[in-house]
Amino acid sequence: MRRLKSLVRDEDAAEILEFAIAASILFTLIFGIIEFSMVMYAGNIVAFAAQQGTRYAMVRGSDWTSACTSSSSYGCSLNTGNVNTMVQNYILGLPHPGLNLTASNISVTPKSTTASGGNCAQFSRGCQVEVTVNYTFQMNLPFYSPSIHLSSSSVETIQD
Repeated sequence: MRRLKSLVRDEDAAEILEFAIAASILFTLIFGIIEFSMVMYAGNIVAFAAQQGTRYAMVRGSDWTSACTSSSSYGCSLNTGNVNTMVQNYILGLPHPGLNLTASNISVTPKSTTASGGNCAQFSRGCQVEVTVNYTFQMNLPFYSPSIHLSSSSVETIQD
């Protein structure tokens, strides 16, 4: 019994144990801040991609005489046959370092309504187009790695 009491009162390794507990909490906090910053970065890139895709579709309405054959062509019009491919290729051609966007993450919805709610022919001046970008961000935290779904939509009125 006396030997057990002396072991309980022994403080030879107390500093090491306290440092280990404090360091694990500190490092988890630091890595959590870094991962949260990366989620915010990914969210901004997803929003930017949706906005740029909508802008690309907005300036390529049906008033142009030729259909788009490449995402870098100018002076061409989008239609229901090429809108998904062209907008997806344009967004995938944008720089988005650190994110692995694919065509399946991007959807384009041409609308048959104007901003005020009236009807119009798809891809005509005054109609709207919506681009949605979805991305799943995998966090890498010690002991906990959740997936965070990020999504952004942008709606614009076709101008040209």
